[in-house]
Amino acid sequence: MAECTREQRKRRGAGRADEHWRTLSPASCAADALTEHISPAYAHLIAQAQGADAQALKRQVCFAPQERVVHACECADPLGEDRYCVTPFLVHQYANRVLMLATGRCFSHCRYCFRRGFVAQRAGWIPNEEREKIITYLRATPSVKEILVSGGDPLTGSFAQVTSLFRALRSVAPDLIIRLCTRAVTFAPQAFTPELIAFLQEMKPVWIIPHINHPAELGSTQRAVLEACVGAGLPVQSQSVLLREVNDSVETLCTLFHALTCLGVKPGYLFQLDLAPGTGDFRVPLSDTLALWRTLKERLSGLSLPTLAVDLPGGGGKFPLVALALQQDVAWHQEREAFSARGIDGAWYTYPF
Repeated sequence: MAECTREQRKRRGAGRADEHWRTLSPASCAADALTEHISPAYAHLIAQAQGADAQALKRQVCFAPQERVVHACECADPLGEDRYCVTPFLVHQYANRVLMLATGRCFSHCRYCFRRGFVAQRAGWIPNEEREKIITYLRATPSVKEILVSGGDPLTGSFAQVTSLFRALRSVAPDLIIRLCTRAVTFAPQAFTPELIAFLQEMKPVWIIPHINHPAELGSTQRAVLEACVGAGLPVQSQSVLLREVNDSVETLCTLFHALTCLGVKPGYLFQLDLAPGTGDFRVPLSDTLALWRTLKERLSGLSLPTLAVDLPGGGGKFPLVALALQQDVAWHQEREAFSARGIDGAWYTYPF
């Protein structure tokens, strides 16, 4: 794999992404230049938080020397997106949906970022010619029913950039589902202006997919944003990443998921951390993850319980870790054409095929 050169580093921030960021060496992505960057809104949340909550927020955005430690399992493209790139800015991994990287800029830099090689470049908004390639591809591929607009954070773009992009996507088909994947709810709630929310209403079907990891990220301003989106008829489904010494406790996650559900937000995914370079200190052992999720399942209803999943390294796609978490609670009886499962009371029950 190619090392990140001095010339590549010089180009960072110049507005264009290095198209080959997915092939950078793991050491380069870990030690090279994902700068510490904390938004004013998140800094305010940290200042307002107390004790362990404040530390949990700081740990997500403050540089730590452990980021320079690279493990053998880590790579610059942990999701294996390079296998599925239609263009450097469009990934078609699943049959009915695609992923678009609208920008390399973020409101804050998450220290566990799985696209840290891309975000470190701080590349600006997707060039018009690249956007048109994506629109052309979508028109030629009617099997695509959804597009995830991600980055970076799409809401770092100007209002004009965001509206132009969404109008172009909506022109492809009236029933193309647009997912807006953003950390702005917590990092930059001011981005959700009344004008933006009204525009997103106009562009429906649009789903808001906020990344929220900790209940202390739900300040009064952040809650107001979520309530405004839900009140405007925009469906909101959150995603969270399980992070060691941030949210790896049943109490923290129960509080978070219940609070989101009360706001009208469906907790969508709880992800096992991706194998990005320098993120090992955040990784929760899988056995602990499965035990934690089993307890969450006992305490939360289906409304509040997210899907536990991992993105398989090398391009295998999302895998529901529920399959592993429930192994000890299921027994198959081929000869009896039945299966047995452990019930909520701990007893075993049998159901025929």
